[in-house]
Formats: sequence, C-alpha cells, structure tokens
Amino acid sequence: MIEKKQQSEVSKELYPKSGCAKGFVNGPCGGFVNGKCETDHTKDCMWVLIYEKLKKTGRLENFLNQYIEPKKTLFKN
Repeated sequence: MIEKKQQSEVSKELYPKSGCAKGFVNGPCGGFVNGKCETDHTKDCMWVLIYEKLKKTGRLENFLNQYIEPKKTLFKN
C-alpha cells in the first residue's frame, strides 16, 4: 500500500497526460533529445522527468519491474 501511495505521489507531481505534448500515458515516444520534447525543444520531456524523479527517490527499480495490466476495452461492431 505504501509503495502505491508513493508512486501515486510521483504521478500527481508529474502527470504524463497533461505534461506530454503527445498525451502519451504509457511511456516516452522515443523522440526526445537530451531530455527535451521533440515537438517543443524548450520543454522537458515529461517521461524523462518522471524517470529522473523515480531514480532520485530510489523507486525506479520497483517501477520498472512492476506489471500493470492493460485496460480492457470492449469494441462493438
């Protein structure tokens, strides 16, 4: 429970959906250069910031090794 709370604190502080220019929520697009967004070279890549924050707080290894089940979506024909 404590780990989930800590991870959610990082998410609240650095929310990828609003911070990422492309709105990516599952990780970086791979288009960042030197930590800057490919769509706006003056903005830091949100995913680089999240990575650095987790690394600094000692939670990176746990974050990288967790499995998050994908959301199930129903498609209607």
